[in-house]
Amino acid sequence: MVTSILRPTVYDPVRSVSTGIFGITCASRAAMLATFLVSGLMHELIYYYLSRVSPTWEVTWFFVLHGVCTAVEVAVKKVMIRRGWRLHPVVSGLLTLTFLAVSGNWLFFPQLVRNGVDRKAIREYAILVNFVRSKLPVNLVNSL
Repeated sequence: MVTSILRPTVYDPVRSVSTGIFGITCASRAAMLATFLVSGLMHELIYYYLSRVSPTWEVTWFFVLHGVCTAVEVAVKKVMIRRGWRLHPVVSGLLTLTFLAVSGNWLFFPQLVRNGVDRKAIREYAILVNFVRSKLPVNLVNSL
């Protein structure tokens, strides 16, 4: 869903406008960075909606960092493929997951935890579960 929204509204226009200025390679990277920046700003808005606390911009920096690293990854992979060398998918996957876990715990999750959004979400899920249980037939509820 995010790709289907951000590609036509951010990536494609930025790439199209920048291609004449920077060339196709740099335009693609600029479009990628712009897309990650917009995604970060959208997440800041969602965090504000959830917490009603002024933005700290940690989430935006999380996405900017991921945009820069994705642009670097694409460039490095293209060079390495031309030289006939590829990183094993398991190694690549573990590196990606490690980077995501470290950067997420550093920049993405602290604002949610600091403002109690995690506790609010758990309480709301408990309310939802109780509501659904109240609508189920008695014999089905007793078996749960």
